[in-house]
Amino acid sequence: MTAAPSGPAEVEAVGRRALRERIDAWRALCGRAAEPNVFAAPEFLVPALERLDGAGAVETLFIWEDRSRGRLVGVAALALPRSRFGAARLWQSEQAGLAALCLAHDGVLGALSGLLAWLKPRSALLRLPCLDPGGPTAGALGELARRDGLAMRIANPRRRAALHASAQESFEAQLSKKRAKEWARLRRRLAERGGLAYRAGGGASDVADFLALEAKGWKGRRGTALGAAPNLRAFTGEMVEGFLARGAAEVHRLDLDGKPAAIGVVLRARDRAFFWKTAYEESLAEFSPGVLLTLEMSRALERDARVAMTDSCAIADHPMIDAIWPARIALADFAIATRPGQEARLALAAARAAASIRLREAAKRLLHPLIGAKRS
Repeated sequence: MTAAPSGPAEVEAVGRRALRERIDAWRALCGRAAEPNVFAAPEFLVPALERLDGAGAVETLFIWEDRSRGRLVGVAALALPRSRFGAARLWQSEQAGLAALCLAHDGVLGALSGLLAWLKPRSALLRLPCLDPGGPTAGALGELARRDGLAMRIANPRRRAALHASAQESFEAQLSKKRAKEWARLRRRLAERGGLAYRAGGGASDVADFLALEAKGWKGRRGTALGAAPNLRAFTGEMVEGFLARGAAEVHRLDLDGKPAAIGVVLRARDRAFFWKTAYEESLAEFSPGVLLTLEMSRALERDARVAMTDSCAIADHPMIDAIWPARIALADFAIATRPGQEARLALAAARAAASIRLREAAKRLLHPLIGAKRS
């Protein structure tokens, strides 16, 4: 039986060099998370904070149940405002599908209360992107807002594709018959060009192949491929191989004559999987190898008893994955004041953030079809 906390949550700001010293407690927290999130796991967040652009100003907070620091109930990476008029926000790198927040299932309210108390002298507002509006974190924020008289806003509601293993029908049973027939035809045509094989597993060589395949495509031409910059390449290698070493990642491959036609990287947190990245051989685009890989991967994930749900990590209305995965995850961006009397400031900050996100997502939807990034 767990002893009752001896006081309010204790928030500790942890420097980058000290993060690795706390990994055991951090991993134990991830095992008790209210909402599984690979992007707040040490395997992802430590190399992200050390390698990725924009991470230099991020503060990593460890939230302990009380002053004894015997039990970790939260980890949050925060970008603090540069002026007293700005808002603090949970950090979400461009390589992450969710913000960097992990809270214990039995400590959500206390951890968030401690986080807001720590922020109070530093920022009047906290932005929390990409939360499940029906999840425990959102519920605890609402409870804190009511209890303490804090203004709160919810903006940018959206839905992204997911694969539920517990669905009554498999994803294939729900596919458009026309699309399913066309994809089967493309697979036969691709197989006519050589030996076509699917496999899942992974090691350092698979990560290297993924980076090379991505660099050959449109991201390489734009200079945004993960292998285009030394810091991104180092982050990807350390991060994926770290998850692989713990049995918490897979590299899914569709190979033609032993060479990759498409590769996808899946990360795992407890019973949840995250379809992190994918790349395909553009010289084979007429056969839609990315789609064919996703179909094979989806069958494997549905059969995997360890996976209850797979998050696509995609934008809403994604032109490829939405046609394959029928389920949807609800997401929204939250903003809450750290002290009463901040209604006007919160409304302005929330509106600005929502407008910025809408512009960014609209640009992605326009860009992807133009460069062919999501057709295959």
